[in-house]
Amino acid sequence: MDTLTDSYVCTLDEASATKAKKELSEDPADRLAAVEHLRQWALQQPHFKCRTDTEFLLRFLRTNKFSQLNARKMLERNTDLRCNVFPNCFQNLDPLDPNVQKVLDMGYCFPLPKRDRMGRRIFVVQAGVFNPRLKEVGQNDIMRANIMVFEHILGDENNIVNGFVYFMDLSQFTTKHLTFWGATMLRKHSSNIFGKFPGRFKEIHYFDAGPVFEAMMAISRPFMPEKFKNRIVIHGKNMEEVYKSIEKHLLPREFLPDDYVGPCAGTIKEITDQLKADLIQDRENLLNSGKDFLYDAKKKPTDVPNESFRKLNID
Repeated sequence: MDTLTDSYVCTLDEASATKAKKELSEDPADRLAAVEHLRQWALQQPHFKCRTDTEFLLRFLRTNKFSQLNARKMLERNTDLRCNVFPNCFQNLDPLDPNVQKVLDMGYCFPLPKRDRMGRRIFVVQAGVFNPRLKEVGQNDIMRANIMVFEHILGDENNIVNGFVYFMDLSQFTTKHLTFWGATMLRKHSSNIFGKFPGRFKEIHYFDAGPVFEAMMAISRPFMPEKFKNRIVIHGKNMEEVYKSIEKHLLPREFLPDDYVGPCAGTIKEITDQLKADLIQDRENLLNSGKDFLYDAKKKPTDVPNESFRKLNID
């Protein structure tokens, strides 16, 4: 799918389309031309190969407010991320993989079913929900499950436009979990995921952030891009502080007060069971999502002519 005539049909709802135009500089009349401009650039690169379908390339243009230059940078970095930094985590994203199923059954990561009042999807991670001593799952299993879930929700372009809220529950996170990940992986994760993966992360919340979290952040925070550092909100053990940012009716039953009788997202099991069903339904797309990516730094041109950037719309 390398031309303007691929099968893309815009599925933005009215509110998201308005936001895309206002906040992301997206002009429906010029949308496909912008994609084609990025596509032709990608196809001409000697050192990397990636997907060039419209839906995929739009993720990078929207995340970068239709700046061709910034979209190019992120697209190249994302390809390097997939091929060289975490080569085992983006391939064969199979929701039927037994180890991925284990991670999902634990409730380690899941998006909440409904968007918040700003249209954003909330991505929940329960960082301490597994027992690192049992070695039931490895680092790659957890990473692949996270990437698979995120790849799935990126398939809805409304999510790209409205952005995401990241919520990490650290209530069961211990020094054993910190040891499980190790300093090298924490640094690697912090320096590579944010800013190299398309998606507008608007807020990053950490709940029950104690001394172990402080140790983790001491390792990873220096490697995070500055704009993401500024979006971090650290909460203590009081969920009432979380409710000010994430409304109760959006959260699972387990995250709510015992005496709460209002609407909620259901139990974590109900949410993850539905998630697993959705992932299986999307299995073909997920399995294909990691194909067609190559990156060879040795072939990267060292002398880029100025005319390559002459027509770019730079923010």
